[in-house]
Amino acid sequence: MSPKKSLTATNLAIYQQLDCDLYIHNVYNDTGSSGPHAATASPSELSKAHFKRGLDWEAYLYSWLDASQLLLKVPSVPLDGPSSLLENILADDRKHFFITGLSFWPPKAGLADRFSSFRNEPLTFGLAKPDLLEIKQTDTGIYWRVIDAKASKHVKTSHHIQIYFYTLCLNYLLTQPHFRNADSAGIWLAPQDGFDVFPPSMDDIKTITISLLSPTLDTLLFRDLPKIISKPVERVKWHYNPLCRGCRFESECRPRAQAQGELGSMPNISIDDAKTLQDLLRISRVSSIPNSGVRLPDIEELHQLVGNTTKFETIAKSSPIIVKRAKHILGLPKKTRMQNVAAYSPAIEAVRRNNVQIIPRRNFTCPQQEDVAIVLSVVNDPSSPNSNGDYFCVTTHCKIANIVLPTSILCSASAIIVELAGLLRLVDAVLKDCGSPCTSQFYVWSSSEQSLLQTHIINAALTSTSNDQDIRMCIGALAQGASLLQTTFQPILLSGALLKFLGKGKLLKAEYKACLERMGLSSEGTVEILKKRVDNEVRRLQESTAPGYQQRRKELGQLPRVVVLKKEIERQLALPIPGYWDLPECISILLPGAEACPSEEQIFAAYKDPRDAHELGKLLLRRNTCVFYLLNELRNRALSTNGTSLLVNDAKILSTQFMDLCRETHIRKLFFMQQFEVLTKLSELWQARIDACPEAPTLEFCNVIQGINGVEYVFRLVSGAVDVPSSDRDYAFYDKLLVLDTPGVSGMEDSVPVEALFDDLGVSGLVFPLNRYTRASWYQQHGRVQNELLLADVRNVYADRDRPHTLVSLRTWGTATMKFEKGAIYRLSPRLIDFNTAKVLSSLFEIDLHWGSEEEFYEDDNSHPHRDIPFLQLIVEPTSLGKVAVARHYVKIEREIQKLFRDLKDLGNSVAGTLVLKASQHTATQRILSNRLSVIWGPPGESKIRGSADYY
Repeated sequence: MSPKKSLTATNLAIYQQLDCDLYIHNVYNDTGSSGPHAATASPSELSKAHFKRGLDWEAYLYSWLDASQLLLKVPSVPLDGPSSLLENILADDRKHFFITGLSFWPPKAGLADRFSSFRNEPLTFGLAKPDLLEIKQTDTGIYWRVIDAKASKHVKTSHHIQIYFYTLCLNYLLTQPHFRNADSAGIWLAPQDGFDVFPPSMDDIKTITISLLSPTLDTLLFRDLPKIISKPVERVKWHYNPLCRGCRFESECRPRAQAQGELGSMPNISIDDAKTLQDLLRISRVSSIPNSGVRLPDIEELHQLVGNTTKFETIAKSSPIIVKRAKHILGLPKKTRMQNVAAYSPAIEAVRRNNVQIIPRRNFTCPQQEDVAIVLSVVNDPSSPNSNGDYFCVTTHCKIANIVLPTSILCSASAIIVELAGLLRLVDAVLKDCGSPCTSQFYVWSSSEQSLLQTHIINAALTSTSNDQDIRMCIGALAQGASLLQTTFQPILLSGALLKFLGKGKLLKAEYKACLERMGLSSEGTVEILKKRVDNEVRRLQESTAPGYQQRRKELGQLPRVVVLKKEIERQLALPIPGYWDLPECISILLPGAEACPSEEQIFAAYKDPRDAHELGKLLLRRNTCVFYLLNELRNRALSTNGTSLLVNDAKILSTQFMDLCRETHIRKLFFMQQFEVLTKLSELWQARIDACPEAPTLEFCNVIQGINGVEYVFRLVSGAVDVPSSDRDYAFYDKLLVLDTPGVSGMEDSVPVEALFDDLGVSGLVFPLNRYTRASWYQQHGRVQNELLLADVRNVYADRDRPHTLVSLRTWGTATMKFEKGAIYRLSPRLIDFNTAKVLSSLFEIDLHWGSEEEFYEDDNSHPHRDIPFLQLIVEPTSLGKVAVARHYVKIEREIQKLFRDLKDLGNSVAGTLVLKASQHTATQRILSNRLSVIWGPPGESKIRGSADYY
C-alpha cells in the first residue's frame, strides 16, 4: 500500500504529542516542502539514541518474557482473519502469555461505518504492529488486550491513542465467540531505576480502561481528523512552539511564523499559552467595533490591545483569569499602581523591534555576583538504560586576579563524585586563603542537567562505592535539600531538642557520642570532655552564631544550590527568536561577536565517537565558557530603568557541610518532608513579595475606632478579597503584613519591597504582641521592616451602611514610625505562622536518638527494625499494633461499667454522672480497649484528654 494518503498509529501518536493539526494534514496529504526530504534524511545521533533506547527495552522485555515462559512468537505477516491466530493460541496449553510479531491491516469496512456515523469520508490507515497481545484463556473464552512497551518514565496521551487504535481495529478482527476484549489496554514502562539493573515487572504495566478512552478518541478519529485533513492548508490550525523541535516540517513553519507575525514568533509560547492569548484576542474582537479591513497579525493586535489601558482593564474585569495568565506570558506587571499609563510587553516588543528586551522582574534565584563561578555540563546518552548522566565537565571561573583556580574536570559518571569532591576541597581551600570571606555559586545551563546532577548524587549516596566523605561533601555542596538544615530551624531544633535530651539526668557516654556525631563534631574523649563539647555547641546554637546565619538574614528568599541559567535568562530577558531557543541561539543573540557555541547534537556526536575524546573535551570546555559569558551578560542587561540590578541577592560562602541529624530511614524522611512543607509555603510568599505582592488586597484608610480589645483601624477594601475572621477565635495571631502601597508604573522601584525583607522564620513561632523576653527577635529583623511594616490582625469584615463599600477593621502591632493617613492606600499580605514545626522536628530528633541508643540491644534489625519504639513500630509494622486477642471481653466489661454509671446517674448520683462518656469519648475508649496502640484526635474542646484520663 502506498504511504501517500494513509496514517499509521505512530502518526497518530506524534499528532497527539505535538497537538498540531498541520502535522497530521501534511502527513496524510503528503504536502509540505520538507516532507520528502525528511523521510529520507539521516536521523541525528540524538534521535538514533532515543530510538535505540526504545528498541533495547523491547528486546530486553521480549527476552525476559521468553525466559519466563510467557512469550509466543507468531510469523510477522499480516493477520488474515482470526482463524490462524486462534490455532496458535489453542495449540498453546498456557493459560496466560503474550504474543509478539502480530501485524494486521486495519479493517476498512468496519472503520468506514464509523466514519459514516459522523458523516465523514473514511481515511486510510497503514499496517498496524502492536508490540504485545496479552492472552488469558478461561472457560468462558480467550480474553485479549493490547500491551505497548515504552521506555518513557511516564504514560503519555500519545501512548493512549496508539493502544486505542490497535484495540479498535482488533475488535473487528478478533470476534466472538472465541475471542473476548478485556476492555482494557496497557503501557509496559521500563523500570524507573534502569532495565539494566532491575528486571521487568507486571506492576509496571499501566492499565487504562478502553471505555474511558472511546468517547474522546472516537470523536477525534472519526469526526475531527477527516475535517482537519480535508481543509485547505491555509485554514489548518498550527502553532510554532518548543514541541516542534525535530518535526519534519519545522523548517517550513519557523519562517512562516516570523513572516506572518504569529504568536509562535515569540519564544517559549506553549500550546496552552497560545490558547490563552487567542482567547484574549477573541474577547477583544468581540468587544471592538467591527472592522471591514484586513485583520492585523496576532503580534500587532496584541500590541494594540496591551497599549489600550482602558480596554485591557475592562477585559480584566470580565475575564480575570485569562488576563492574569496573559500578563504572565507577555511579561506584563501583575499589578499596575499608576492609572492611565500604557502597559509594555517585553515579549511583544522583542519581536516587533527585533532586539532583546528586559523583563522588569526582581530575581532572588540568581546572584548578582560571586567570587568563583563553578559551571557544570552533563552529557546524557538517551540510549542508556538509566538516565543519570554519562559524562561530566566542570570548570571554575573567577574575575579576581590573585585567585588560582583548580584545573577543569572531564570525566565519566563513575568518577565524577571523587573528582568533584576533590575540586570542592581545592576551591574551599583557595577561598579560605583569600583572607576575606569569598563566595561561590554553581551553574548549569538547563533544567535537565540539574535533574541529572541531583539524581546522580542521590544514587551515588545509595549505591556507590565511593568514599563516604566524598559523597557527603557533594551532597552538602550541591543537593538542594541539604540547605534546608541551614535555616533558623537548625539552632531552634538542636538547642531545644538537645537541652531536653541532656536534661533527663546522667547520660551514658554512648548517648553523648550520638549527639556529637549528628552535629558533625568529634566524639573522641572522656565523658566530661564530650559533655563540655555538647554544652558549648548548644550555647553556640542558642546564640545563633552558626556559619552563614547573619548572611541568611540578609538573603531575600533562598538562592538555589545550583542555578539553572536558561531559566533565569527566560525570566529576565525577552529574545527575538521564534518558537524556542537553546544555548547556541542565545549566544548568537546576546553575544553576536563571541565564538559559536557547540550544539547538543555536536557534543553528543563527539561523545558517541570514541576517536573524538579530545574533541569532546574541547567542545564541553567551550560550552562551559559560553555559559559563564552569558551569566555575565545577563547581569549587564538585567537592570531597572534607574540602573539598579534586578538580581537582588549575592552569592553565598561555599558550604560543603552535610549533617545527618537523623539516621533512621523513616524518621529522616519525615524530618526532611516537614521542612520541605514549610519551605514550599515560604517559596510562595517569597515569590509574591519580590514582586511587591501583586495579588494582595489593597485597603484605603478611613478612621480609627475603639474595639472590644483595644484600638482598631478601619479601611475600605479597594481591590482583592479579605477573609472574614472566625467568630470563635480567642487570640489575635497578627498573621498579616501591612505596608504602604507606593504608587508606580510596575512596582519596580529601586528599593526592594519591604515585605521581601521580612524574616518569617525568626518570629513564626512567637505570640504577638511580643513581651520583653521575645521582643529581641523582632529587633533582629531588617531595619526597614521595623520602621515601615506593621503586623496586622483582621478583626472584622463588614458592609458599609452608608455606601456600597466593604470595610475591614484591623488591629496592628509593630515598631514602625509611619502614621495612617486618611485616603492612603495600604496592601495586606500573609505571613508564615508556625508553632509546630520546631516541636515536631525536636520530637523526631529525640526519637531518632532513642532509636540509635537501642542499637546494642538489637543485633538483627531485620526482625526488629523499629527497636520497639511505638512511633516507629506504627510506621514500619502497623499491623502489629492492631487488634488484641481479648478485645471483645474488654469491650463487654466497658459497656457494663458505662451502664452502671448511667443507672447511678439516673438515680441522682452526680459523681457517677461525670463518668458517663460522650459518644465520641465512648468510641475512643472502645478503640483503646481493642487495639495495642490508639491515636485519639479531634477538634479542640472535645475533652480528649479528660476522656482518656477518665478511662485510665
